[in-house]
Amino acid sequence: MKILTRYTLKEFFPPFLLALICFTSILLLDEIFRLTKLFVSKGVSPTYLVKLLIYVLPATLVVTIPMATLVGILLSLGRFSTDNEITAMKAHGIGFHQILLPLLSISSLLTVFDFIFMDYALPRGNIAYVSLKHDISRRHSSFVLEEGVVMKELEREGKLWLYESTDPDTERLQEVKVWDSIWPGQPRFVNAKEATVGFEDGQAWLTLYDGVTYEPVSDSDDGFRITAFAEDRIALDFTETLERTEFESKSSRNMSLVKLRDHITELEDRLTRNETKPHLDRLRYARVEYYKKFSIPFACFVFGLIGVPLGLVVKRSGKMVGFGIGLGLVLVYYLLLQVGQDTGRSGVLPPGFAIWLPNLVIGVLGLGCALRVILEGKLETQQSRDQKPPPSFQNTENQEVEESD
Repeated sequence: MKILTRYTLKEFFPPFLLALICFTSILLLDEIFRLTKLFVSKGVSPTYLVKLLIYVLPATLVVTIPMATLVGILLSLGRFSTDNEITAMKAHGIGFHQILLPLLSISSLLTVFDFIFMDYALPRGNIAYVSLKHDISRRHSSFVLEEGVVMKELEREGKLWLYESTDPDTERLQEVKVWDSIWPGQPRFVNAKEATVGFEDGQAWLTLYDGVTYEPVSDSDDGFRITAFAEDRIALDFTETLERTEFESKSSRNMSLVKLRDHITELEDRLTRNETKPHLDRLRYARVEYYKKFSIPFACFVFGLIGVPLGLVVKRSGKMVGFGIGLGLVLVYYLLLQVGQDTGRSGVLPPGFAIWLPNLVIGVLGLGCALRVILEGKLETQQSRDQKPPPSFQNTENQEVEESD
């Protein structure tokens, strides 16, 4: 390996790793705050919080690796420009390609790594994340409960219920209200001071304590029968919540490349037999996720292509300027990616073109910047040659030197 190649890669990796840690931490902050608030309010063990953050990490890294690649290149080459090393390289005849090739090579390796990571680690991390939430919901029913929100687990059976708060000492639900038989038109209302939710043999039970039942009298239009009780039990059904998490685990985003390709083929066969809008929407969504497995990792190479020429033209204060340029390009890229996802899923644009649009835009800009740097280098070389004194003038200077001797 050449000295210049080793030196360039040595300067690239520290800012790359620093940017990777910073971007990953920033993107995880929102998830950390949300989960911490949820776990603290629900009293669930923080061990589950750590596991959920580990499982969500692959989905964050596949996005931050391309971002860190661009910023790492810009900061390393910005340091070269700040210390006038780019000028020294040009003075010694070092060509643009001698800096471009090693950085493009490492960008290509990061592209391959990000692709493998996205196809292998991302689906498994997402499935493990959903499965753990599923288990937490079964073991800790409070995880799916919300204070002051009407619970609709029993809506199919004509029941609605809510609770106002949770006692911090006993962890019992306070001021519980249950509306029963809401569809027949003769509702039965239950008001209990406290309640607990627990699981027995896979069945969730709402146990009410110290409550009163109000139900209409059948032979009276405005009469109610009031019944007090010390304890009562109602079977709860969290099937809808658990089915939702089970559906999320089978989403196209959580499939490997091979399974996703088979899933797309299956949806295409269904669509040919029975063309319905839900099947078409699912097919578009699956195709978008399929092309994302290639497009997002390829962003490492695209960012490398545009990062090298931009890093070479950064002058003084190169680090700050390079960091600002990197953030701007990252923002543009992922904004275009979000637009591509929306237009691809809605059918406004073909999914493949919509998802590859950010790479096409940034890639064309990168090629343009690279060609400009190459042409400027040739122009500077030609100008330096044109500025050399003619041979006759050089001979005259040599003769004057000899006569003076």
